[in-house]
Amino acid sequence: MAKNRSELDSILDELERELPMLLQDTDDQEDFLMAFAALAEAIEDSVDPEDLPYVRSRIDAMLGKHGVQPTTGSTG
Repeated sequence: MAKNRSELDSILDELERELPMLLQDTDDQEDFLMAFAALAEAIEDSVDPEDLPYVRSRIDAMLGKHGVQPTTGSTG
């Protein structure tokens, strides 16, 4: 079932709340990126294709906000 924008925002907000702890709990950026990519991909896999640009822009923004260089095309 497709998620509406409010549901997507709630899911993405939760991911952003978890991001600082994930950064703290991983030994290096590569480990962090692998763990974060798994979480982000689960979200991306659950949205309609037309929502992917929005989801990816939110993911890139949260990574940038925490000083992590987003990978090209986010996780996908």
